[in-house]
Amino acid sequence: MSRPSPNHQQFLKRLREELMTAATQHAVAWRFGNWTARQRLLLVHERLLRDVRRNLQRLNNMVAQEDLEYRQSFGSEFRRWSESLPAPAKEQLQLLKTYTEVFSDPKTK
Repeated sequence: MSRPSPNHQQFLKRLREELMTAATQHAVAWRFGNWTARQRLLLVHERLLRDVRRNLQRLNNMVAQEDLEYRQSFGSEFRRWSESLPAPAKEQLQLLKTYTEVFSDPKTK
């Protein structure tokens, strides 16, 4: 059975770091009493999530070019990876999923 390549493993490691950075940014933003500062930090958080989403799409595009066996193996690996994330990173992944669903085209569902 094909295993995800080391390049994809490195990509997943970087995504985990990006999700943890977004979680930290989100937590810091809500600690500010000053609304203007909070808004600026939340805008940074939104940009971080957009970057993660863009990177996930790049990863998906790379994996989609592989053969079926590899894609299935990678799908299993990705599920294990997402389940192994620390709670703050999982929360960011869920926010990203919710954010993406909010802006998705209802005609494609």
